[in-house]
Amino acid sequence: MWHREAGLPLSTTTEGAPALPGQSIAQKTEAAREIEDPIDLVSLRVGRIDSVARHPEADTLYVLSIDLGERSCASTGDELLRTNQCRTIVSGLVPYYSPEQLQGLHAVVFANLKPRKLRGIMSHGMLLAASSSSETDGTLTVEILEAPASSRPGDRIVTLPSAETGACSDSSLTQALEKPLVKKQKLVDLFINGLSLDAGLLSYNGRRLVTECGGEISTRTMLAGVVR
Repeated sequence: MWHREAGLPLSTTTEGAPALPGQSIAQKTEAAREIEDPIDLVSLRVGRIDSVARHPEADTLYVLSIDLGERSCASTGDELLRTNQCRTIVSGLVPYYSPEQLQGLHAVVFANLKPRKLRGIMSHGMLLAASSSSETDGTLTVEILEAPASSRPGDRIVTLPSAETGACSDSSLTQALEKPLVKKQKLVDLFINGLSLDAGLLSYNGRRLVTECGGEISTRTMLAGVVR
């Protein structure tokens, strides 16, 4: 999980969740969510990295201004702001990317992750990246997972097969994120553990992840690695 400093039966429906005697409606809803497939709760979006700044309090962290197609981003000097739904995301990519290398990339953003403060700056989402260690000297390589350059900020990322793939609806550019915030670390971990990099392409539990227009999600050079 590069926004930070360095089993369970799954179902795609909620209607069959077990209810215990005396449970409230809210408790039943929560019990149902416990058995949902995390991918159904996660909102993955294409985000274009518009600005990159070093974190003033952490040597390994960048403060990124990311366009998710929600509204225009704003910056004042070196201070990156989350204004009118623009995203500020803190990411530990300093050892692996220069600011120039990050600028303009179309990254994969976990867009409905609960915001958290990282060394004094609120981070409103998380970039997905893959890592791999060298077999010879153990050197760690990290590469951001990228959508095609033709992707639009805010495009949804879905699993194949999906009825949404190929729709390329213009409404997705300004549409509010429809899924509630993912607050439970258990769900985050289940989702992350389901991700894999196969021949350089991103998958979730064996299903390929693509943009809603069918664009593949990939790394630049890495063929296999751990996705976080």
